[in-house]
Formats: sequence, structure tokens, C-alpha cells
Amino acid sequence: MSTELTDQTFSAEEQQQLSAKIEKMAGHIQLVMPDSVDEAWQLVVRMEEQALVDTAKRGLLYLSIKSHIQYGEFDQKLKEFGIPRRNAFNAMAVSKMFLALPDSKVQTSALLNMNKSKLIEMARLPVETVESLDDDDLDTLNDLSVREFRKEIRKLKDKHTELEEQTATLINALETERLTKAPKQMYELPMLVAQVRQKSFAHSAVVNESLEEFIAMAEQLCNTRDLDLNHRIGAAQTTWHLWLGIQQRITHMLNRLSGEFGPEHLAGAECIPQFAEDEWQDAQANREYMLAMFNDRFNTNFNKK
Repeated sequence: MSTELTDQTFSAEEQQQLSAKIEKMAGHIQLVMPDSVDEAWQLVVRMEEQALVDTAKRGLLYLSIKSHIQYGEFDQKLKEFGIPRRNAFNAMAVSKMFLALPDSKVQTSALLNMNKSKLIEMARLPVETVESLDDDDLDTLNDLSVREFRKEIRKLKDKHTELEEQTATLINALETERLTKAPKQMYELPMLVAQVRQKSFAHSAVVNESLEEFIAMAEQLCNTRDLDLNHRIGAAQTTWHLWLGIQQRITHMLNRLSGEFGPEHLAGAECIPQFAEDEWQDAQANREYMLAMFNDRFNTNFNKK
């Protein structure tokens, strides 16, 4: 490649030396250097676009792998292969966004042409927010500097949080009104019984989702022995006492149920509850809604940090 691609503040000798080094390295990595600046820019743009596609591909592969292996094995393999966990989860976030969007939005050129760092920021937005952006919005975001882009993303996140809070307030108001006119039964069961059955399914799912993420962090803390021992012990103490408190409350609740109704009515496969079809569908919908709210809130709070 000609020396016009090098910095013009270099001397002719420096340019020649740099060009020689570049050509040598390019040969090692099987890169054919362009003959002009324009061709170099064209190649770089194609590489950036391919890097984005590769990120989405890696995310899809990671998701597929994660769905076919046992819990905890994914993080172990990442460590074994020397793959930074953050890189893997960033790629999965990008692919999850594409999977959640309608086909028309996935094929939007502005979204596909967005560089990798911006796309990762976009992937951290709630899907509904991304869906609400039209082609002009995406083009505008794509043209911004990284700093201005992040400011706009922050505004979008704050707007989503505000709308979410307004929605929660409205739901609470409607729930209050509903309770004042609440029927005595649901699914042909006393109202309290029906609510306990439905909410047990939803709340346990949220607790399990949070616990699964934290178990992976605790496992990483145990295995990362190159960190300062006192720091690791401090983190372990925090984890031990906080989760022990939760465990004690759950144990108390389960013991209370066992004492009231007898273990013979609670333990064993024959005691697994049976749901009518309409009750089961509502329970699943409530579970999915609570998981979505939890994940959106968790991701929003995490990104603010």
C-alpha cells in the first residue's frame, strides 16, 4: 500500500519504515493491503459491517450452546477457552435483540450498519424502545458521536423508566379498583387460594432467575483465586449473610406450611399441584410478565452503574 495512508507528520524515512512493518504484519495475518486511501476506507467499512454480523453470529452460537449444556458449564467453558465473559454476554445481548425484533426491523439498514459498540448499547435498551424507533431515528443515532449517542441512549432509557412507572401506577390504581369490586372466586377456587397458587408460580420464577445469576457470580468468586484473599472473603461474607437471611425466611415459611397442613400433604410427586387450563395460562402469563419486569429493571439499574 502506498505511503499516502500514513500520517503526513511522519518523515519520509519514518513513513517508509512504518509501511514496511505494516506490509510484513499484513502478510502474517493474510491481509492484502489496498493501493489507495479510498480503497482502504471501503475495506474498513466492510470489515466493520462484517464484525457486526460476526457479533450477532457469535451471540446466536452462544445462546444455542447455553441452551444445550448444564447450568454452570457455560462459564467454565468460557474460562477454559480464555473468552472474556463480558464479550460473550455482549454478543448474546445483540442476538437477543435481533431475535426479539420483528423481521422488518431486523432488516433495517440503519440498524445493521450501526457499529458494534453502538449496537451493544442499543441491545441494552428494552425491545419495545428499539421497536418504537423508525429508520430516521436510527440514522440520526448512527450519525452521532459515541458521547452524544450515549446521551441519547440514556434519555431513551429514562423515558422508558418513566413510562414504566406511569404504567405501574395505573396498574396499581386499576388493581385497587378491581379489589374493591373483587369477586369471591377465581377458577372456581376461593380468591386467596387462586392468588397464592398463581403468585407462587410467578414469584418463585423471579427468585430463581435472580438466584441463577448470583450463583454464577459466587462460583466465579470462588474460582478467581488470583484476587486479594481478604477482598474475596469480604465478598463471601456479604453473600453468606444476606442470602442466609433469605434462606431462613423461606425455611420459616415452608416449616409454617408443613406444620399447618402436614408434610404428607406437601412432599412427594403425588402432591405436585394440578392447574386447570385457564388457570395455567394465566399463571404462565403472570410469570412471564414478572420476569420481563425484573429483567428490564435489573438491566436498567445495572447500566446506570
